[in-house]
Parts: sequence; C-alpha cells; structure tokens
Amino acid sequence: MQNAPSYKSPSGWNALLPQRRNREDETTTRRFRTAVIGAGYTGLAAARRLAELAPGEEVLLLESSTIGEGASGRNSGFLLVNPGEPSANAAGFAKEWATRQMGLVEAGLDWLRALVSEHSIDCDWDENTPAITAAATPAVEKSVRQTRETYRAWDLDPEEYSRPELSRMLGTEYYRYAIRSLTRALVQPAALHRGLADTLPAAVRLRENTTVRSLGDSAPFLIQTNRGEFVADRVFVTNNLHARSLGIARNRMIGIYTYGALTPQLDDDQLALLGAEDAWGVLPGHRMGTTMRKTKRRLLIRSGDSYEKELGTADARRMLTQLYRRRFPRMRSHEFEHVWGGLTAITHNDNYFFGQVKPGMYASVGCGGAGVLRGTIQGKLLAEHASGLRSSLLRDRLELGTPTWLPPEPFRRIGATLQIAFEQWQAGRER
Repeated sequence: MQNAPSYKSPSGWNALLPQRRNREDETTTRRFRTAVIGAGYTGLAAARRLAELAPGEEVLLLESSTIGEGASGRNSGFLLVNPGEPSANAAGFAKEWATRQMGLVEAGLDWLRALVSEHSIDCDWDENTPAITAAATPAVEKSVRQTRETYRAWDLDPEEYSRPELSRMLGTEYYRYAIRSLTRALVQPAALHRGLADTLPAAVRLRENTTVRSLGDSAPFLIQTNRGEFVADRVFVTNNLHARSLGIARNRMIGIYTYGALTPQLDDDQLALLGAEDAWGVLPGHRMGTTMRKTKRRLLIRSGDSYEKELGTADARRMLTQLYRRRFPRMRSHEFEHVWGGLTAITHNDNYFFGQVKPGMYASVGCGGAGVLRGTIQGKLLAEHASGLRSSLLRDRLELGTPTWLPPEPFRRIGATLQIAFEQWQAGRER
C-alpha cells in the first residue's frame, strides 16, 4: 500500500498562494494504456512527455496529495545544476562524472525554463539573485575552498566572497567565506509545481488525492486506489520514497524529514538588517547546515534532519527559531508565520533508481533532496526510454550508477540515526 503523505503543517510556500481547486479529472474509462503514479516534478515531466509522444492518447496521472502540498512544494527553491553540492570533493566526483551529471541537469533546466516561459507560469523564476555556498567554521571553509578548486578543475570558476563582503550582502557576520553556488535559478517551489500541473496537455488526466493502495505484478496492471480501480498496460512509478510500498527499491531508500520556516513580511527597518541585497540565497557548506533565502520581504530558514518520523511543529519551530536568532540577533522578532516539514528519499550512494523494473513497469525514484531539475529531466527521459527513443542524454543516464543495498530494520534506523547525530555534531555552527 502506498502511504499517502500526511504532514503536520501545510507548506508555507503553498500558503502564500491563492487557494487552488484540486483537479480530479473525470475519465470515460478505467482502462488506460499508460498510468503514472506520483505527480511530483518527475511524474509531471513523465506524463507531459508521454502525452507529447502519443498525441490523443490519454495518460492517467495519480497523485495521493494535493498539488503544491507534497514534497515538491516544500523545498527551498534552489535550482542546482550540480547535484553533489556542497560535496564536490566526495569520492567518485570525477570530472567525467560531473560533466555527465551536470549535462543532464542543465537539460532539465533548459526544458523547465522553456515550459515556464511558454505557459507564463508565475513562479518568481529568478536567474539574477546571488546564491552562494557559505561556511561558518574554519573546517568547512577549508572544504568550500577545496570545492572551488574542484570546480576550477571542471573548467568552472565561481566567484569568492570574504567575510566583509558577506556581512554587507547578508547583514550578518556569521559566515567567514563563500563561493557562488551552481544554482541557476531561484523559484517559488509550490507555485512552480502548481503551474506545471495546471498546464499539462489535455490528454493527461490528473487525479489528486488519489492514493494507490496496491499495484498488480504484471501487465495489464491492476491499480487499486481509494477512488476505485484502474487498469493500465504500462505503469510509471514516480512517487519517490513511497515506491517502497509498491515493491520498488524497497531496500535502497530511507526517508529523511527536513524543516522550513518563513517569517512574516518584514518592514523596511527589519529588512535592512538582512543585508544590502534585495534578495539572496545561502546554501550551507556542510550538508547538515542551514539553508536561507531573503525573498519577497521574508526570510526563509530550512534545516534539521529526522529519520522517517516528522518532528512536531512546535519542536521544529523552536529549532529553527534558535538558528534564526543565532544568525540575526538584532531582529526585533524571531517569529515565523509558517513552519513545515518535508520528506525526501535518500539513498546510501546518492544515486537514483531509474529504468525498467519489469516488462511494462518503469520507475524513477530516490531523489536526494535536489530533485527539481534532476526529477524533471529524469521523468522526461524515462518516458522516452519506455517509448523507444534514444539520445546521448538517455545513454548518459542509463550509464550512471544505481542505489546500493541498505540493511534491514532495526539496523537501518540505528545506523541512520547515529549518522545524523554524528554529522549534526560535526556540523557545529554550520547548523
């Protein structure tokens, strides 16, 4: 059974948008050639491309949540082209690997940019605001400097920022060094997610709040949901962590919650305390660090990690308030208007599961928290793979690695919990 997401608080990004009427497209049949399970960025891309490749043929798209309220509308809105940032020095991040990975993600960026332009999707798409990877401690500063040298070996030369420059830009002396991130754009993620869903081809039949309870083993696949049964000759599973309950990548992924918060809109005096730039984005130099954005007269803070279980909203608020106060002690208030959690799937070696599972069944799951661009291009490529199209991009994707095996419970939980605790301790002031 696919466990429907059940978050303790609404997405703050989605709460800033006008109320949206859920789509529960009626269909004239319960039998389809193609069904897609999961309407995050990957599922939306797959359904869109499948409809393009078979004009006039209906594609059933099932989403257990509400568009804008799932994980796709709960991230920080950084469109990164290096999926390994800030770990560019990790084992295996060779130039060939980086070139292949970033080529894939750049293709996702190009397609997404074109869709936003073509359909006039109002998602605050911004390619001009500075986005940086920052270090607050000497050890992480050393790591970020090494990352810059790695980038230079990849024929990239990101700008550097000193502590005085960061103080002017951000309004805080908390950070000692930074480099320009490989973020190509900043967006309002819930608005982007909603815009992509609302501009799907007419042949895509989107049904929100439809939870898949079971999936047959062979074609034609019987799909049992809380809204009745459907049958499809081909099934595309793009529901990330929840693919485990459908028997896909069951021992290859774990779930990690992270937490975000948005302040109320700030007045001019308070906004000035967040630096000279009208808007900015900060990614941490340590993966357990804190992400921030100054956007639309608000401050976003995102941090914290918990294994498979969401913190209570009050606990998440206390944690994020402490991080806010630590960085900006002079603010009049450290209150938040919105606090929420978001769930993503993590694999041990940071690789996706991508490709054919069995005849008629395809999957792309295992997003490691950088899934807007990677998910978009992989959804598109998965549709092309199943349709027999070939390209250099698809070849590059098929040649990448797959997720490695994880031990069963309770060893998995013990190992993940200990690793999170150790890395949080190691991060120190980066949190």
